Amino acid sequence: MSGMVRRAVEVEWVDLMGHKDAALTKLLVTRETCGARNLDFFISSYAPKAHAEVHAHERSEEVFYFLAGEGLFLLDGERHVVEPGTVIFVPPGSRHGIFNTGFTHLVFVVTASPPEEAFHAHYREYFAAPEADHEAPRS
Repeated sequence: MSGMVRRAVEVEWVDLMGHKDAALTKLLVTRETCGARNLDFFISSYAPKAHAEVHAHERSEEVFYFLAGEGLFLLDGERHVVEPGTVIFVPPGSRHGIFNTGFTHLVFVVTASPPEEAFHAHYREYFAAPEADHEAPRS
């Protein structure tokens, strides 16, 4: 396995399953993009009103770091206002969701470890397609 250097602008935006109303993500570091075995790393940009439905991950721990905008993060039934500089740790099994309640894009990075097998199985065809043929999967 070798390292990878990539600029985010080289990666297309994807509509992830369960993410609604212009909640877009770039899959920057994954097993499929560079051979990462123990983590996934994404950047997301949610337009006003966009959200990720409340859900839980069986095995993955996630860390969210907010770069721009404002919104609400639901974590195990509690509402938390997020803004630039907010960091959130989500342990496995915790129910969580993200809602852009602000007036500008809510931009954040996410790291998940270990990667969720169900996520990778759902997007396997996307990852396998030649780069020129990539068409973002739709939920």
